[in-house]
Amino acid sequence: MGICQSLSEDEKKEAAQTKKIEKQMKKDNEEQNQIVKLLLLGAGESGKSTLFKQMQIIFGKNKGFTEKQRKNMKPVIHANIITNMVTLLQSTAGHTPTSDANKAIVGEICAYSETQEIDTTVASKLKTAWKDAGVQATWADRGNIQVQDALEYYMKDENIDRISGGESYLPNDQDILRSRIRTSGIVEEEFEMQGSKFVMFDVGGQRNERKKWIHAFDNVHAVIFVAAINEYNQNLYEDAAKNRQDEAVDLFRQICDLEWFENSGMILFLNKSDLFREKLRSVPFKVVAEDDSKRNVDYAGAVWDPNNPGTDADFEKVYNETKDYLQKLYEKQAGKKKVYTHVTCATDTNNIAVIMSACKDIFLRSNLVDNGFV
Repeated sequence: MGICQSLSEDEKKEAAQTKKIEKQMKKDNEEQNQIVKLLLLGAGESGKSTLFKQMQIIFGKNKGFTEKQRKNMKPVIHANIITNMVTLLQSTAGHTPTSDANKAIVGEICAYSETQEIDTTVASKLKTAWKDAGVQATWADRGNIQVQDALEYYMKDENIDRISGGESYLPNDQDILRSRIRTSGIVEEEFEMQGSKFVMFDVGGQRNERKKWIHAFDNVHAVIFVAAINEYNQNLYEDAAKNRQDEAVDLFRQICDLEWFENSGMILFLNKSDLFREKLRSVPFKVVAEDDSKRNVDYAGAVWDPNNPGTDADFEKVYNETKDYLQKLYEKQAGKKKVYTHVTCATDTNNIAVIMSACKDIFLRSNLVDNGFV
């Protein structure tokens, strides 16, 4: 005959607490499974972090940046301008020297530290140096100089005058989007897109950061790989002998081959389309040579000769055919894996909003597959 043993009051309370915890854990797990995890990958300088900031503007909790965040970006923007101008000015000696009339100002600027605040006096010197014919010639042929393309935006008269406004200057969205802070490690943030929750991971793109990516691979529903298509004539920050386009293509192939992404959606952003379009008018896309300057040697489409330019329709044909060549080049690296490709301009908020909304179904489908619903 069994013995019926009743629970004490303490045991009843403990059992109730355990049941409550288990119920909450189940609820938390279900909610976690509904969150779509996106991993943002790409080589350094591809525009990943700009895309991440666009997500904050479009889908973030604050729908943009707080006043405090904007104020904190002011010294970053000043440092970006100073360091890039110093690099550019130092490079003129090996390309097109500055005029004798501007040598003193150039010398002053080159002596600035990256913490130099940009007031109206400094801005005036920067503008004078920027407009120097030697500086402009060097800038136009900057493929092997490690400078940000954003410098041209910052150095427009209306922008540098605003940026040098002292206490009254508060960085706007474009100032922040074009700023550069090298990503180290993993940055994570949650977003809500049309009622669905997402978490995006942004990781360092430089070679020495890639070993850290492994920590973000677990349970990722979709990968967004960002490739800067305007960098076809540029070399790496870390390796001056390695072409940036070749590096990005190699990296994309490696990413597609990883077992962690076997069931993840693969989305390819061919980024910086605005800069690509601009560069095509002056820098040959295809170069056949015996040395390391050769690039895109198997491209068989239309070409643009800056010394003998054609019509706008001719240029559009060149733009579309070079863009299509790059899309096929990247997609070929994926083998049989399906790749969803979009041409993007990460500094264009409207462009990114439309494309990310179009990608939403891909993200959600990957989540359903991962949870066994498809």
